[in-house]
Amino acid sequence: MEVAPTRLRLRTHLGILAAYAVLALWLTWPAILSLQSHYFTAGNNLYFYIKTPDAPQNIWNFWWTGYAVQHGMNPFFTPLLYYPEGLQMVLQTINPVAVLTAVPVTLTLGPVAAYNVTAIVAIMLTGYAGFLLARAFAPGVLGPFVAGVLLTASPFHVAKLDSGQLNFVTMQWLVFAVVALIYLSRKTSWWLVPITALAFGAVLYTDWYWALVTVLFGVVWAVVSLIRAEQPLGVIMRYGLFGGLALLFTLPLILMLRNELSDPNLPLDLWALYTQGYSADLLGLFFPSGRHPFWSMQAEQFLVDMAPYGLVEGAYTAAGWVLSILGLLGMVWYGRQHWRLIVVALIAWLFAMGPILYILGNETGIPMPYQLLQALPGLSTARRPNLFGVLTIMVFTIFAALAVARMRERMRPRTFGIVLGVIGVLAFVELLPPIRTTMTMERAEVYQQLAAREPGVVVDLPIENNTNSRTLINQIVHGQPILRGYVARPPYYPTLLYSPLPKHLGRMLVLPEDDIISLDGDALAAMQCYYQLRYVVIEPKLTREGGEDRARAVMARLGSDLTPWYDDGRFRAYELPLHQDRCAPFVFLGEGWHDFEQNEAYQWRWSEGVAGFFLVNPTNEETTLTLTIQAEGRSDGQQVELWAINNEKMLASFELYRARRAYQFTIQVPPGMHEFELRTSVTPEEGTPRELGMAVYALRVE
Repeated sequence: MEVAPTRLRLRTHLGILAAYAVLALWLTWPAILSLQSHYFTAGNNLYFYIKTPDAPQNIWNFWWTGYAVQHGMNPFFTPLLYYPEGLQMVLQTINPVAVLTAVPVTLTLGPVAAYNVTAIVAIMLTGYAGFLLARAFAPGVLGPFVAGVLLTASPFHVAKLDSGQLNFVTMQWLVFAVVALIYLSRKTSWWLVPITALAFGAVLYTDWYWALVTVLFGVVWAVVSLIRAEQPLGVIMRYGLFGGLALLFTLPLILMLRNELSDPNLPLDLWALYTQGYSADLLGLFFPSGRHPFWSMQAEQFLVDMAPYGLVEGAYTAAGWVLSILGLLGMVWYGRQHWRLIVVALIAWLFAMGPILYILGNETGIPMPYQLLQALPGLSTARRPNLFGVLTIMVFTIFAALAVARMRERMRPRTFGIVLGVIGVLAFVELLPPIRTTMTMERAEVYQQLAAREPGVVVDLPIENNTNSRTLINQIVHGQPILRGYVARPPYYPTLLYSPLPKHLGRMLVLPEDDIISLDGDALAAMQCYYQLRYVVIEPKLTREGGEDRARAVMARLGSDLTPWYDDGRFRAYELPLHQDRCAPFVFLGEGWHDFEQNEAYQWRWSEGVAGFFLVNPTNEETTLTLTIQAEGRSDGQQVELWAINNEKMLASFELYRARRAYQFTIQVPPGMHEFELRTSVTPEEGTPRELGMAVYALRVE
């Protein structure tokens, strides 16, 4: 039998919110003292990292959204990262609900203040949502209030705060959605359906991982609610209608992401390691508070030993010892009555343990249900299994409230007061916030000067290797487009992977003089006219030996003045010629080519079976281009197909001859960069591991 909670007065709810606000200020301390100037992290660089890239990345999210609103741009797509392709932000950790609601704070107090305020509000609202969740099952106010405190102050939640992962800190919408789904199974009031759908929408546009967690809860709860239900048809209809409305909320996301749900530039075995590294241990729910001011060093070393591969904090899913003890007591006393909750907790934890079961850091080789989820279309990108464990923590929260309510009911007031005091002291000691490190968003002088110069693309060297947000921090100051930029899910980025000018300048590599594509002065000027790489800023102490010299050599090939316009000993900045009068179409190679070869007379590359290349139309209109391929086959009659990858269309099929000759094709090319492939059969090369397709001597476009 479920509890029908009594209505509370508005002032009671406001008082509870105020109490959670005070708790939030304590848990986030000292953020309130320097909202605009500092953010705070914690850790010992063993398991939790002080210099997390995620906090400045999330601050950048607030900055970008404010920038987009000010300039009338779509906040879900930014042209300022991964230039010139730009970046679809929905699959990233942009947290649309948070950044959009915080726009007034961002525009008045700045992105750091918006980040801090959002974190404080999230801690407060997660506690309040936990209170409402517990109230759905436990009588009174005290038990649910204590449960809400233990939920929002749980080691898992605070760890996400100190890791700078704001999208996971703002989990209040997940808890609100779970509350709505629970009431949806009980009430016959149809107005709950749109409210539940709105709650799901808030989750979906906070973080799509939380949306997956909500879907799992909704499916499991709907199924168990039908067992011995008094009106099963009504339950089915309400959940069915909710599912339809939830799908409507999801459609815009699906449309925006239809081409973004894969990472072709990252190997699958690497993602498999990543997924297992973000999986919970069988006993991980009961692991210690990892950032406690008294024992954090020892706790972090223990967590390193327990985590799959010992590399990341993503496996951490601790509920807290006080919450766990109270939750287990509640299960002993009320488990039979609320068996549905236990089913939810068990299924969620099974998924949280990821593809393979680990017990106290030891791999068992036992496959887990998460492998079924990975097999679903579009969900292979779900690589944080441990987040499903939050449902288990939430179930413990409910049973903890029931345990406190029972003790209050069964014990004498004096005895209960002593017990409650002991619970309070133990919780206070266990959940003490860590000693935090004060961090600032640097505003280096060179980037402040860039902000005042003519706009142009900034090549900020060295380009980060996806482990820091240095170039994002700099971009907040100068506000110009950059190559790459730290994001949670790096997209396929052919500009930096393959295009000769940005690749060799951005990665500070030697730019070859010759290849089967043109690399002379005119070709490089045409590339520069398209890319408009205007400013190069180098921080020499961060570069590999000889890196700045190689970058300067590339700049010299563009005819650049190698005298820096800024040099303070730490940064050197150069301005490149834009060659705006030398735009022309150009071609560059992609994947599928063997190394460049040459002799006294010729130079060539062998293709593999599938060899990619890119055509760039620098104009604003669709243009007819002539593609010339000078090649020879392994034998006369060798078949080759020319494919346009953007629309998976075969443009031509032709036969190669053993003698070298030129093949020409007329192609309609829209503005911008477009990928093509040459597909042919291969033959193993005797004495080497290579497989040879066709020999190409020149690839030209005009």
